[in-house]
Amino acid sequence: MDKKKIIVIDDVELNRAILGEAFKKEFEILQAENGALGLKLINENQNNLAAIFLDIIMPEMDGFGVLQELNINSLIQKIPVFLITTDATSAVIERAYDYGAVDVIPKPFNIMIIKRRVQNMIEFFEAKRQSDNGIAEIDQLLKMQREDLNNSVGTLVGHLCEVIESRSKEESSHADNVRLVTKALAEKFSSLHPEFGLKAEVIDTIANASIIHDIGKVFVRDEILLKPQKLSAEEMEVIKAAPAAGAKLLNGIQGIPEPFNTFSKEICRSHMERFDGSGYPEGLKGNQIPISAQLAGVAEAYDVLVSPRIYKKAYKHDEALKMILNGECGAFNPDILECLEKIAPDLAKEIYGSK
Repeated sequence: MDKKKIIVIDDVELNRAILGEAFKKEFEILQAENGALGLKLINENQNNLAAIFLDIIMPEMDGFGVLQELNINSLIQKIPVFLITTDATSAVIERAYDYGAVDVIPKPFNIMIIKRRVQNMIEFFEAKRQSDNGIAEIDQLLKMQREDLNNSVGTLVGHLCEVIESRSKEESSHADNVRLVTKALAEKFSSLHPEFGLKAEVIDTIANASIIHDIGKVFVRDEILLKPQKLSAEEMEVIKAAPAAGAKLLNGIQGIPEPFNTFSKEICRSHMERFDGSGYPEGLKGNQIPISAQLAGVAEAYDVLVSPRIYKKAYKHDEALKMILNGECGAFNPDILECLEKIAPDLAKEIYGSK
């Protein structure tokens, strides 16, 4: 097995020789007479470095210049750096620690003390490296498992939604259209409103969860679901109860992974809420409505308008956009409506194939 390496960066040859001699049995010693050459050696050997000895005052690039580059390259967290200096004042020591050096070693050297301090720090960094690698491997494994579960659950629920849509004589593409529009809306919303923290992984999960927005329709009788005429007040109450019933159904399913579980329930229960409190089933208002449900609610309204239904014809995309912006589908978050207006031309072309 190849030895780990230690780099000694000092413009004084004697200092390089003393430190090299002290560690040559356990480590391969590399030497550089200035900061620029030292930085080159560090970059070339970064994956096999145990430690760096770094002088402060040197030609071409001084020690603090090297430390600054190591910070920029994020190597300062991976390799212990020991600053060596004849000027071990409190100001120098404080600055060295601010730059990420693990210790300051004064000249002239006390080799016995140096070896003990350096060996302890090398062992600490190696243990930390192994721990970080183990955590990274576990995180990656958990991420893969979450993705597998999300895909499996999403596929299963997606098929269920297709069955529901076939009952209501709607196009089988409705659930997937809502997913695509939700994702496009969320991406634009995230770019304009980063304070909501909608990262790419969260957006994907919200979009995938949106396909189950209408799962509550399983509790609606065919004579209501398939009725081409305007619904009566009693029939509308059945429709208004469906989102909560769907969320209750999802709540009884064990093993749905997070955050898919949370987003799917939020969207199912609240996608018919409206920003002014006029929606259902709870009459939530403003940002009482989860942002996932707000996004899916706009996406669902848009797709319903531009797609044919048993009780209506399909509207053109510009007509649908105008109806939503004018509040004909209820009040939505103005910030999300701004996003819809910006992406509407792309939606028409890329999702619905309209020119």
